[in-house]
Amino acid sequence: MSEPGLQNVRKISRRDLLWIVPSAITAGFFAWLAWRTYSIHFTKTGITEPVWRDGPRVQAAVLNELDAHWKFKYFEYVYNGSPLKAVVFRLSEPVVGGLSTRDAHLLALSRICTHQGCVVNYVDNPELGSIAYNYRTDHPFMGCPCHFGAFEPLQGGRAVYGPPRFPLPRLRLEEENGVLYATGYETPFRPLEQG
Repeated sequence: MSEPGLQNVRKISRRDLLWIVPSAITAGFFAWLAWRTYSIHFTKTGITEPVWRDGPRVQAAVLNELDAHWKFKYFEYVYNGSPLKAVVFRLSEPVVGGLSTRDAHLLALSRICTHQGCVVNYVDNPELGSIAYNYRTDHPFMGCPCHFGAFEPLQGGRAVYGPPRFPLPRLRLEEENGVLYATGYETPFRPLEQG
């Protein structure tokens, strides 16, 4: 006695596999592409008022060095006794977590990408940035050369394109006699701290 329904089951032939396997691969690719597009564009966290943790007082720049909009200076901050690459900008408008003093709007950020810890760089050519980082803007931004993430200084270091979900951590700035000091950092300090 045969099992019911087995006579209606059709065997898969080699010819069927020539159609099924490429179709499954194509469907899998487009599913991955949809997930990737969603994660690149819609999973970014926003910027809020920072919660500061006190840190060492480190000179970031002399205010005269940042005498025009989009001037910047790289410097090293100290995090848990180790040097940390950072950058300070003079921006065209005030931002959350930045410092406005006299007629200058300033922001200091960690240069450690929140995706996988690569060092991000200042991208001063927006046209080149739109090609290399797939992020179009009319002003400089921070770009990660490892996976082409883009971070927007005018939004407080927010991740705006690529795999990073979290913004670059901000450093607290203070000005004294024309000198800018970094005196603390935002918590959690991603990617070195989770939260």
